Amino acid sequence: MRRIFFIIIISLVIAHIYGFQWPVSDVVLISTFGESESSDYVKGLNIGGKVQDINPIDSGELIFYSHHGASPLDLPSGLGAYVIYQHKNGIRSLYGHLDDNSLNTESYEVSVSDKIGTMGSTGTAVGAMLHLQVIDTEFKKYINPLLSLPILKDTSQPLINGIFLSGETGRVALGIDQIVRSGMYNLSADIRDLSENTSYYCPLAPYSISLFINGENLANIKFESMLIDDDQMVLQESDGISYSDLYQSDWEIFIGNFELNPGDVMIEISVKDFAGNEGVKKISLKVTE
Repeated sequence: MRRIFFIIIISLVIAHIYGFQWPVSDVVLISTFGESESSDYVKGLNIGGKVQDINPIDSGELIFYSHHGASPLDLPSGLGAYVIYQHKNGIRSLYGHLDDNSLNTESYEVSVSDKIGTMGSTGTAVGAMLHLQVIDTEFKKYINPLLSLPILKDTSQPLINGIFLSGETGRVALGIDQIVRSGMYNLSADIRDLSENTSYYCPLAPYSISLFINGENLANIKFESMLIDDDQMVLQESDGISYSDLYQSDWEIFIGNFELNPGDVMIEISVKDFAGNEGVKKISLKVTE
């Protein structure tokens, strides 16, 4: 029932926002919004697989393009050849790592059926890929493209491979019926959502992470949008947390801090993806003086 309710809510959100189309016919996600990459957040989606033609996610107007090797300091770097389109409601879409010779820069007005280029390996890409960003210029933030694209078929639950407590006495990997001393602690976990679109191991960032202590919801992290705050990128719906504060390593994520008082404590972590799959890990603790 919880999964069905979650799918309904997500579907309503998607319908309410924009309802874009995928830019390629064969979607192979290799990294997702908010994921850790090169010591920073991924600001969009990376799509790999075979070389494919690219269409805009919605009708719009070409407002900028850059060939491979042209990277002024005030423009995105590492994207190679890329194009940017303006859509309705102040939304822009960016398509990076394109084949330099494939850019369609003659058609300024495009529809969803128009080819705007093909996947390439320009910029920092390793192999043919497409980097897609959705930018809300009105609110000056990056939007997770998965909020407005059709949901991909996915039946696998996100994985929680380990849970870690860090406090004055050090760091410990939590197990079954563990005993810890009372005090203030930070909690983190190794969290990965495996892609079903690839034939190889390809972990992705999830949609949301929630922390419960004895049934009380103490923390929520959502990979929905990000913006620049004090010269650093932060997740807007997650108390403006920065990359360096969220990621303890490429896949270990800081979830929250709290005080543990003497007694029996139940820690529950819930992780959801965009298809409505939920992974849950529960750890019981005995907290002593």
